[in-house]
Amino acid sequence: MTMLFKEPVQASPEQIIWLERRGWVYELLMDFLSRPPRMSLIAQWRQRAELTHRIPNSRGGKRLRSYLESIPEQHFRSVCYQEAEEYKRLFMGNQAALIPCEGKFRAKRDGADAFACLSHIRSMYADSGVVFNKLYGESDDHIAMELEFMAVMAEGMRSRANSSHMRHSCLELADTQIRFLEIHLVKWAPRFAEELIRATKSPLYSGLAELLREFLAYDLEQLRKWRAETS
Repeated sequence: MTMLFKEPVQASPEQIIWLERRGWVYELLMDFLSRPPRMSLIAQWRQRAELTHRIPNSRGGKRLRSYLESIPEQHFRSVCYQEAEEYKRLFMGNQAALIPCEGKFRAKRDGADAFACLSHIRSMYADSGVVFNKLYGESDDHIAMELEFMAVMAEGMRSRANSSHMRHSCLELADTQIRFLEIHLVKWAPRFAEELIRATKSPLYSGLAELLREFLAYDLEQLRKWRAETS
């Protein structure tokens, strides 16, 4: 009889922290870049940031955490309203300041085929068994959808590593994430972040933009390192 033993994935202390926190960071970015933030969303993330200290200790992370913690209670409602209006100005409607979808962004900046880009993204979602519950008709190549995909994949990888699933399963998830970052997110999101920094005076969105740019580069580096050491 052939016996299949589930081999736990070994990770260093630094990698364990990274594995535990990365999905949380993708979720944070996704939440604020998916729709105009409500008071409840800003309050929720401010509380989570204070309690968990999981926002990366990078320049963008520090800027974002400092802003969330510094909002005066007496001005909280008006600040939340201003941030929601800023989101609409930046990302919504025909007069939006920025293009939040990869296909259109890369078509305009690089002359890429927007339809081919969107089709490839959809195929990667389907191949990974990921189906989104879209509430606002978001395009599959919207920055928030791509970040949510990474959040889902990161959680899958974390749960498999912690549950001693077979090494091959984790390697497949790592390969998919590396590929998605290399082919899609890293190809346009850092430039999107740079444009966002230039387009806004909001400390919320400038902090998110810096964190997005910093974290994608760091996460890809860590994924490659983890993949090399685990194989």
